[in-house]
Amino acid sequence: MASENFKITPYKVTLKKDGLPRCGTRSTPGVITQRSCVYYGARWILAPIKNSIHIIHSPIGCAYYGATVRKKTYTIASSDISEIEIIYGGEKKLKKAILEAARELKGEVIFVYLTCPTALNGDNIEAVCREAEEILKIPVIPVYSPGFAGCSQAKGHEIGMKALFRLIDRNVDSAKELIKKKRRYKFYKISKDEELTVNIIGEFNVSHDLEVIKELLSKLGIRVICTFTGDCDLKSMSESKKAKLNLVHCRSTGKYIANYMEEKYGIPQMKVSFFGISNTQKSLLEIGKFFNIEERAVEVIKEEYNKIKEELKFYLEKLEGKKVGMFMGGSKIGLLSAAFRDIGMEPIIIGSQFGSLEDYLEAYINAEDNTILVDDASNVDLQIMMENKKPDIFIGGTKEKFLALKLGIPFLSFPQDNYPFTGFTGFLNFAREVYKAIYHPIWKLIKFEIN
Repeated sequence: MASENFKITPYKVTLKKDGLPRCGTRSTPGVITQRSCVYYGARWILAPIKNSIHIIHSPIGCAYYGATVRKKTYTIASSDISEIEIIYGGEKKLKKAILEAARELKGEVIFVYLTCPTALNGDNIEAVCREAEEILKIPVIPVYSPGFAGCSQAKGHEIGMKALFRLIDRNVDSAKELIKKKRRYKFYKISKDEELTVNIIGEFNVSHDLEVIKELLSKLGIRVICTFTGDCDLKSMSESKKAKLNLVHCRSTGKYIANYMEEKYGIPQMKVSFFGISNTQKSLLEIGKFFNIEERAVEVIKEEYNKIKEELKFYLEKLEGKKVGMFMGGSKIGLLSAAFRDIGMEPIIIGSQFGSLEDYLEAYINAEDNTILVDDASNVDLQIMMENKKPDIFIGGTKEKFLALKLGIPFLSFPQDNYPFTGFTGFLNFAREVYKAIYHPIWKLIKFEIN
C-alpha cells in the first residue's frame, strides 16, 4: 500500500521531493557502514530480560561483541568453541556450557544464540536446548541468529522477538477463555470496577523512559502487565496474554509480538508514541477512547502540560527555526522528526542504519521537500551531508558524535545518556538538552570553517 502512494527511488540517498530511499537491502561490498549483524540485533532485544541467562554458542569473540547493549554491559556466557568443535561439532560443549551457566548464574530462563560458525557447522541447538530443559526444569530457548541471516541487525530484532513466543505461551491453560473469546471490536467494553491492563511492546527503558510512560498510564488507571523487553521477566511474559490492549511503541520491533498475540489471543493492538508533545497527547487520547475514559485522559494531558509549559516556552523561543540532522537506528527517525517539529525545528537530514519503509514513511511526513533521506550511510556520506547542509545540531549515536564535533556541529546522543525523553517531562528534558548543546559556550570560543 505504501509503495503505491510513495515513489521509492533506486538510491540510498534522496531528497524528499524525489521519493523514499531504497532500504532493507544489503550494503555495497567493500563499503564500511555502521550496521551491526543479526546476532547483535537479537541481543538488542533480549538482553534486558530480568533473571535470564544468555549463552553464546560461538568463539569467544562473538560473546565479547554482544556483552554491551545500549551502553550497558551484561553478564553473558560462551561455549567458546574452537577449531576442533567447528570441524567435529560443538553440541557436547554447548550442553556442558548450559548446565554450568545454570548452576553458576541461577536464572529462570536461558537463551542460547546460534551464531555464524555454529550455523555453518550444523550444530543442532534445538535438540541440545530440549535436553537441557528436561534436566534444569526451566525454559531453554534457542535463538537462531547467525550474522548472515539478514542484511542488518533489524532481522535480529525479528528473531529475538519471535524467540519470546514460547514464553508468552507458557501456562496457556490459564488463557483458554481468551483464546475462545477473540476480542476483535475496536473499543473495549469495560464493566464497572474492571481493571484496565495493557502490555507495552517495543520499549526498552533507555534512561528511564518506561518509568515516565508507566506513570502517565497509571494516572489513567491503567496497569502495565509486561513491557517487551524493557521491563519483563518470565512471569510477566506468561501473564501478558491477559492484557486488554497491546501498546506498540516501536512498530519495527514490536509488530511481531503484537501480531502474534492478536492472532492467537485476540488482543487488539494500538500504535502509540510518547516522544514529543503531539504524539504523547494523541496516544493518551486514543488510549482513553479505547477504554472509554476520554475525560480522564484530557485531564491528565492538561495537568502534565501545565507542569512544563512555563520552562518549555523559553526553549521553544530559543530553538524555533533551528535546523537538525539525525542518523540512528530505524525505528526512531519518524518519532524524533515529529518531536523536533513540536519544538519548531526543521529536520534537514534524516537517516538510518537499517530503517524500514514504514520508518521512512513516518519521517517523510515531517520533512520538507529538500530534506535528505538516507539509508545505510557511511562516514564519508555523513560528512558530505553535514558540510553541505550545515545543521545547527546533529543527533545520533557514539559513532557519529566525533565526526559532528570535528566539523563544529553541536551533537546530542540518541539513545540518550542521562534523562528520559518520553512524555511531557521527557519532552522538556529533550528540549533542554537540545538547547544546551546548541548554546554551549564552547562554540563561542572555537571558530570552524566548513568548506
